Amino acid sequence: MGRALATRLGGEHEVVLVSRRPGRVTDGAGRVLQVGSDPAAASGCAIVLLAVPAPEVAAAAAWIAPHVDRAALVVNLATELPTANIAVPGLRLVGCKIIGQSAQIEQGSPAALIAGAMSGTERALLASTLGRVGVVIDGPEQLAMRVNDLVARRMIAAQLDLVAALDELGLPPQAREAALGNLAVGIWGAVASGNTGPFLTRIVEELRTPARSGTQRSREE
Repeated sequence: MGRALATRLGGEHEVVLVSRRPGRVTDGAGRVLQVGSDPAAASGCAIVLLAVPAPEVAAAAAWIAPHVDRAALVVNLATELPTANIAVPGLRLVGCKIIGQSAQIEQGSPAALIAGAMSGTERALLASTLGRVGVVIDGPEQLAMRVNDLVARRMIAAQLDLVAALDELGLPPQAREAALGNLAVGIWGAVASGNTGPFLTRIVEELRTPARSGTQRSREE
């Protein structure tokens, strides 16, 4: 997620990447991003995004705390970690959770960012900075986790069901991989964005019609 955010924000903002595991990473466009090891590089940054796994957030916040300006906004992005559970003296720590998948964000698909309890000034700063990533909306931090869990479970269940149905057709492995990794992904993207051609539009209408009829019958009863 850190790489995805750096990729999206780099065209408009000066982005500094620091980690206790420094090195270089390549973004989706083939550009090499330098990751430094000196937390002092965060000095002067208006916003510090803690894009690390939940168990590492507190340690990462403490690592940069001596070097971050007192006016800087430090953002906990870890979906499953409530910001109230983090205590680092001297930091303006807020929670902003992302509804989105890092690879899709890196490729340019818009995400939604749930801004937890914060002041209007802090929210405005987040919205102006992260606008290239997606829309920033108000809401409880746990909402993002609920959405991510719901979508993941429904999509995985659909994938398992689809695999079983494809296996019944006796497809060779390469054909099944194409159906899942190419066709299924492409169809989902087209339907989700409303960019369907005649073939998909017809199927969408066919699948919606029974649902509407069932709803109408229930109301009449």
